[in-house]
Amino acid sequence: MRNSQPAKLVCLSNVFDQNYHDSRAEEIDRCLSSAKRRDLFQCLEKASGKELVVLSSPPKAKFRREGKWLRPITTRFSTHRQLFCPNWDAPKLRIPLSWFFYVRHTLRHTRSGDLVLFDNYEFIYVVAALFLKLLRRVRFILDYEDGKHLIDTSWRRWLSATAEFFGKRLLSAALLAHPALGQRLLNKTPRLLVPGFISKSDSIAPKQSSNELNLLYSGTLDRTRGVDLLLEALPLLPANGWHLHVSGTGGLENPVAMAQKERPEKITFHGSLSNAAYAELLTKCHVGLNCQRVSDPISSVTFPSKIFSYFSARLLVISSRASDVPAICGDACQYFESETPSDLAQAITRVLKNYSTLAQKDLTQSTIQDYTMDGTIMRMRHWLKAASLL
Repeated sequence: MRNSQPAKLVCLSNVFDQNYHDSRAEEIDRCLSSAKRRDLFQCLEKASGKELVVLSSPPKAKFRREGKWLRPITTRFSTHRQLFCPNWDAPKLRIPLSWFFYVRHTLRHTRSGDLVLFDNYEFIYVVAALFLKLLRRVRFILDYEDGKHLIDTSWRRWLSATAEFFGKRLLSAALLAHPALGQRLLNKTPRLLVPGFISKSDSIAPKQSSNELNLLYSGTLDRTRGVDLLLEALPLLPANGWHLHVSGTGGLENPVAMAQKERPEKITFHGSLSNAAYAELLTKCHVGLNCQRVSDPISSVTFPSKIFSYFSARLLVISSRASDVPAICGDACQYFESETPSDLAQAITRVLKNYSTLAQKDLTQSTIQDYTMDGTIMRMRHWLKAASLL
C-alpha cells in the first residue's frame, strides 16, 4: 500500500540541545552549534513548508570508559522531533558500530520523496546518504558549516576526504557558512551563503550605555580564536568602565580561570553554559568579542557564528577580519587590524569611550539584514525553487 504521508525534511545531524542532555543521565560535552542549528532548522522548515525531523547518533560519554548500551530514544531539538539510534558506547567500538546502526536508523525513518540535509562531509552521514541513494528516491542538501577536515592532519582527514569525494556528487544544493567553501562544490550545485542568523529583525541597535560595560567572549577557548590575545590585551585596557565575561571550553581554560583568580573584580569565567544560562548572560552584556586569528587555517574554512548570536542579543561587536567577516557584516562591526594585544586593546578602548554614539548607529539598512530570520527564509525559498526542490 502506497504511503500517503507528506514528504518531510530529514536532517542527518548529531546536534542536540538541553532536551537530550537531560535525558542521558551522565555527563556529555555540550553541543556548541545548537543555537545556529536551531535557527537554521526553523528557517528551512518555514522556507520549505515541510516537517523537519532530526536523525542522530548518540554522542560519547565525557568521562565513562566502560561499555554501555545506549537505547534508541525520541526527544526534541527545539521544536523538531529528534530520533537517536542505538549504539554500544565503548572505546574502539563506538565509531564503527555507529556507522551500522545509523545507516539502519536513516533507512527506517526516511521515505522516498523526502528531502535530506546532512552536516558537512562527515563520514557517517555520507555513508548513510549513499545507502539512501540506493534504496530511496530522495534528494540531498549539504549544510557546509565548516571545512575543518580540509586542515585536519589526523587519520580522520582520510575519512572526510573519502566522504567529500562521494558526497558532493549526491548534492542537489548546498548551504555555506563561508564563501570559500563553495570552491569545494561541483560548479552546477546551487549554493546559498548562511554564515549565521539574527533572530530578531525589528532592530539591531545595541543596549543603552551604563557606567560599566560588560564585555563578552563566548566559544572555544584556544589560540585559534585569539583567546590568548584577549588575555594579553586586558592589562592594556582602562582601569575602570568594563567587566569581561567568558564562556566556553577549550585548551586555554586554565589561563582564563587564572586570570579570573587574579582579577575577580574585572573577569568572570562561566565555563560551559546551558542554552538558558547563556541566553541570560547575553541580556546582561553590551559588547561581544570575536578575536579569531586571520592567520589560522581555520579562518579560511569556517565562519564565527558567535557574531550573529551577539547581534541577536543587541550587542555591539568587535571583531578581527578573519573568515571574511568584513565582506559579510560590513560596517556593522568594529574591527581591529592585526593579531596583536595592543590593536585589540585599542579597539576595545575605542568602543568603551564611544559606546553611546556607536549604539545609536542605524544598521537596519546594512547588508547583515540579509541574515535576519525573515531575510534568510526569503532567500532560502528562492534558493530551493532555483534548485527545483520546491
